[in-house]
Amino acid sequence: MATEPAIHPTAIVHPTTRLTEGVRLGAYCVLEEGVEVGEGTQLDHHVVVHRNSRIGRDCHIHSGVVVGHTPMVRDAVTKESRADLGDRVVVMPNVTIERGHGEGTATKIGDECYIMSLVHVGHNSELSARVTLASVVALGGFSIIHEGVFFGGGAMLHQHCRVGKLAMIGGNVRVIQDVPPFLLAAEFNVAAKGLNLVGLRRAGFTREQISALKQAYKLLYRSRLSLKDALDRIEKEVGTPEALEFIRFIRESKRGICRE
Repeated sequence: MATEPAIHPTAIVHPTTRLTEGVRLGAYCVLEEGVEVGEGTQLDHHVVVHRNSRIGRDCHIHSGVVVGHTPMVRDAVTKESRADLGDRVVVMPNVTIERGHGEGTATKIGDECYIMSLVHVGHNSELSARVTLASVVALGGFSIIHEGVFFGGGAMLHQHCRVGKLAMIGGNVRVIQDVPPFLLAAEFNVAAKGLNLVGLRRAGFTREQISALKQAYKLLYRSRLSLKDALDRIEKEVGTPEALEFIRFIRESKRGICRE
C-alpha cells in the first residue's frame, strides 16, 4: 500500500518539489523548486535542499544538513546546477554539499555513502558508491573519490585531486596529490604507507589478489625504477585486473601521485 509523504507543518516545500512514497520531512525543512526526494527517505529537522537537487531512495539526512548550496567561488554565481545523492546515503548533522559550479553541472554522491558530521563536499565533486567520510573532512571542488574509499577525521583533499578504489586516508592528512587505488595513506603531507589490507580483506580480496598488489606496490615504490618503467613492469609481471586498475589510475593522473 502506498504511503503518503509525512511532512511536518513547519516545513516549507516548493510546489514543484517531487516527494515520492514514504518520504518524511522534519520540522523546519526547506525544499526549493525542482527538488526530488526518493521513496522512503527521511529528512530530519532543519534540513535545506536547494533548487534542482535530487536525493535517492531510503536515505537518511540528519539535522542541519545543507544540500546543493551555492558554490563558494568568486566567479559569477551558477544558476542552473544541482547536487545528486544516490540511494541509501546517510548524511550526519551539519554537513554541507555544494551544487555544481558551471551551468548544468552537478555534485554527485554515490549509493550507500556514509558522511559523518561537519563534512564539506566541494562543488563538482564525484563520490562513487560506499565512500565513508569521517567527521570534519573537507573535499575541495572537482574531487574524485572512487568506490569504497575511507577518509579519516579531519583529512582534507585539494581541489581536482583523486583517490582510487578502496584506498584509506588517515586522519588529519593533507591530500595534495592523487592517491592510487588500494593504498593506505598517512602523514600531514600525504604519503603512501603500504596497502589498505584491512579494507581489501573486508572487500573479499583473496590472498592471491593481495599478494599481486603487494608485488605491484614494491615495484612502484621500492624498486627505484622510474615511474614509467615501474608501471611497464607491473603491467608485464603482475598483470592482474587489480594491478591493471592500479596502473590505469596512475597513468591518468594529472597532479602526480603520493610517494612514500
